[in-house]
Amino acid sequence: MPPTINNHILEQMAAAIAAADWDAKEAVVDLACGIDDVDLKAAMLNGLLAMPGHELHQQVTMEIQQLKSASSVPVIEAVLEGGFDYLQYTCSEDEVIAKWFSHALASIGTPEAIALIRKFAASENVGIASEMQYRLERIGA
Repeated sequence: MPPTINNHILEQMAAAIAAADWDAKEAVVDLACGIDDVDLKAAMLNGLLAMPGHELHQQVTMEIQQLKSASSVPVIEAVLEGGFDYLQYTCSEDEVIAKWFSHALASIGTPEAIALIRKFAASENVGIASEMQYRLERIGA
């Protein structure tokens, strides 16, 4: 499918964010989650995960976890490297937010995903490191 569909979805989310329209934000995520084409769905979810301004990142991450697309690994890496400033609306500690991503990476399960868990198990951010170390223990890696 053309990349313009992905662009359209992300533009719709940007418009919903600008309008502070919760229902529209949910509708965009629902639309992305309903796509049958796995590659297109992954691209849309990855774009939504990287996009600040909406309050649905945990839901998007759970969808990424279920989809298990290796294309999400670099996006998750960028989020982990960039810190969680745009996720502060959750009022969650870094360890809790990192848990979303450790589950997604473990579910993706590729060597690259497991290597990323290992990389962040040595993070200077204690919350991220703690969660990633725990996930490595849980998956026996």
